Amino acid sequence: MLKAALIGCGGFMQHRTPQLLACKDVVVESLVDPRPEALAAIREKHEGVRQAIDFSDHVTMLDETRPDLVVIATPHTLHIDHVTDCLNAGAHTLVEKPLSCTAADCRKLIDLRDQTGLVAAVSYQRHGLPIFQRVREEIHSGRHGQILQTNSHLSQDWLKGTMGTWRQDPALSGGGQLNDSGSHMIDILLWITGLRAEQVQAYMDNRGAAVDINSSVNIRFEGGAIGSLAVIGDASIWHERHAIWLEEASILIEGERLSIHRRGEEPVVVDEWPEATTPDSNFVGAIRGENELLAPLECGLATLELTESAWRSAAAGGRPVEAKVG
Repeated sequence: MLKAALIGCGGFMQHRTPQLLACKDVVVESLVDPRPEALAAIREKHEGVRQAIDFSDHVTMLDETRPDLVVIATPHTLHIDHVTDCLNAGAHTLVEKPLSCTAADCRKLIDLRDQTGLVAAVSYQRHGLPIFQRVREEIHSGRHGQILQTNSHLSQDWLKGTMGTWRQDPALSGGGQLNDSGSHMIDILLWITGLRAEQVQAYMDNRGAAVDINSSVNIRFEGGAIGSLAVIGDASIWHERHAIWLEEASILIEGERLSIHRRGEEPVVVDEWPEATTPDSNFVGAIRGENELLAPLECGLATLELTESAWRSAAAGGRPVEAKVG
C-alpha cells in the first residue's frame, strides 16, 4: 500500500483525483491547501479522500506523515519549493506542468531527483494518449525519413477564462498562456518528434493582461528542421492541431483524428483509440517498477528551455535568440 498526499486541492486537483484513486493499493492520507474551502470541496466531491488528514502547509504534512508519494497541483512559481521539499522528504513526486518556471530550476530538480533516486514526473497527460504514442512511433520508426517542418497551434478563450485568477498573476504563474496550456503544446511537439530547439524567434501580445496571451513562435531545430507554434489565448473557440512534414509522409493530428499521408499511397485515417494511460497510473506503475515513466523531469526541462527562449525573443522585439539546451 502506497501512502499518498495531495498538495494543492483546488479545481484541477478535484478534477484529477479520481485518476489517483483508481490506482490499486494507493490510499490518500493527506490533503494540503491553505484554503479551508478547497479542502472541504475536494472532500465533499471524492469519498476516497474523506479519511485524509487536512494540512494548511506541505512542510508540516511531510514532517508528520512521511508519504510515499505526492501529487502537486499548485501555482507554477511554487513548484520549485514544493518539488524540492517533497524529494528531500523521500517522497516520489508527480507535479503538474510546468515543472518550474526557469530552466535553471528544472536542472536543479533533475539533479536532486538523481541524488535521491526517487521517481519524479511531470503530469503531461498527452504522453499517455494512444494518438500521440502512435505518431511518436511513426516518426521514430524512420520509415518516413527525416522531419522537415512542424506546425502546431492551440486556441482557447484563456484570457477571459482565467481573468482574476492566479494564472494571470506573474508572481504565481511565472508567465501566461505559453507557460500554461501552451506548455502541453511545446512538450508534446518535442516528445513526439525528438527534436531540440536551436534558435527561436517569437512575438507575443498580452492583450492588456499582465502576462502573455497570444504567441507566435518560429523554431529552428538541431539537425535543420524548422517549425512554427501558435498559442492563441484570446480566441472564440478551442482548437488544437499538429502537423509534421517528413521526407516521405505528412502526419496530421486534429482533435482525436490522425491521418498519415505517404507519397503515392492512400492516406491512413485513424479516429478510434484504445483507452489512454493516465499520468497517475503511469507514475504509480513506475514507482513499483511495472512500467517506464512516460514524462520524466527532462521533458519539463526541454519545454522550459524553449519557453524561456521565446520569452527572451519576444522581449527583444522578435529578435532570434539561441535556445538554451542541455
